[in-house]
Amino acid sequence: MLRIGGLIAVVATIAACGGATVTGQTGASAGPAETAPAPTDEATPLSSAIPEATPAPSVVVPTLTAGTPLVDVLPAELGGQATQKFAFVGDDLGNVDSSAAMIFGSITNILKVDAADMTIGTASNARASIIAIRVAGKSAQDVTDAMVAARTLNATTTKDELDLGGKHVLKVTTTIAPLPFYVYGTQDVSFTIAGADESIVAEALSKLP
Repeated sequence: MLRIGGLIAVVATIAACGGATVTGQTGASAGPAETAPAPTDEATPLSSAIPEATPAPSVVVPTLTAGTPLVDVLPAELGGQATQKFAFVGDDLGNVDSSAAMIFGSITNILKVDAADMTIGTASNARASIIAIRVAGKSAQDVTDAMVAARTLNATTTKDELDLGGKHVLKVTTTIAPLPFYVYGTQDVSFTIAGADESIVAEALSKLP
């Protein structure tokens, strides 16, 4: 049985430089009647071994198409920790935690769609979580609005638009959760991200399409 109540709770709450060594040559003794050659002013040059800084690994942003499984575009790692991924559709809600089912059920009610029209992908670890939702026939903005409405019912809410992790996102802070959550949409998919701090949220966003 797939249980993602904890995931929803998180979303709602949560060159050393080496010195150069220079060596010189000494003249050989020529004998008593000969004068040893004067030392030259030239020193044998040796290059310093200065390692170049290792560039930070580039983030490979996955490609999102209409047929891409949502778990395929979610990061396998966040904050140096592997994530657990799950995929299911809306009519699987009987197999998830009741609090999660309530959120997803609210989204289908708000959008007036059948549960089978909603596909979901999740990725989470101890530091952050991501929920990706696609609803047949609905835009990412439609799903985003429904997610925010479902998560902020009966709560005093503050919404701020900001740029984070290379994405333009909506930051939602409510009186019913200790941590804000961040919502970002592209094409027909809405992503909801929560994390222990904003830096891990930025990392998650940077790894999304």
